[in-house]
Amino acid sequence: MTTEISDWSDLEAELQETKALLEEVEQRFLQVRRDALLQQELKTEREQIRSQIDNNNSHKSKLGRIPDHKYGRVLANNANNYANPSKDELLKQLQEIGDRLEQVEANLESRLLSWSSFREPFWQIVRFGGLGIIIGIVLRSCAS
Repeated sequence: MTTEISDWSDLEAELQETKALLEEVEQRFLQVRRDALLQQELKTEREQIRSQIDNNNSHKSKLGRIPDHKYGRVLANNANNYANPSKDELLKQLQEIGDRLEQVEANLESRLLSWSSFREPFWQIVRFGGLGIIIGIVLRSCAS
């Protein structure tokens, strides 16, 4: 009789451990998903900054004055610099985004799900699933 009770407590402990491992896998999955979204946002932001840098370079290659067709005036290039960030600021932002992107990619690589992280829960599921099927067959044969 005591052997059965200890078997049930062992089974319960194994189930708790399996639940904890499954929760850990779920947390890893959620982190990978968040990092993948952040990675995509950072890449989009990086491309926007690069296009701004390209636009600033093309504007500076023109003459020192830019016509304002709406009001019929000519604006100095310096006045336009207040509306657009300088190339140095854009390069600094680009560097910061590149650093964050590297960090996110490193997190993604380290958090990728591998067989080694699934091995233990997989065999627990196989074992308890098989045990459940066997118990079901025995109970069914006893009921018949």
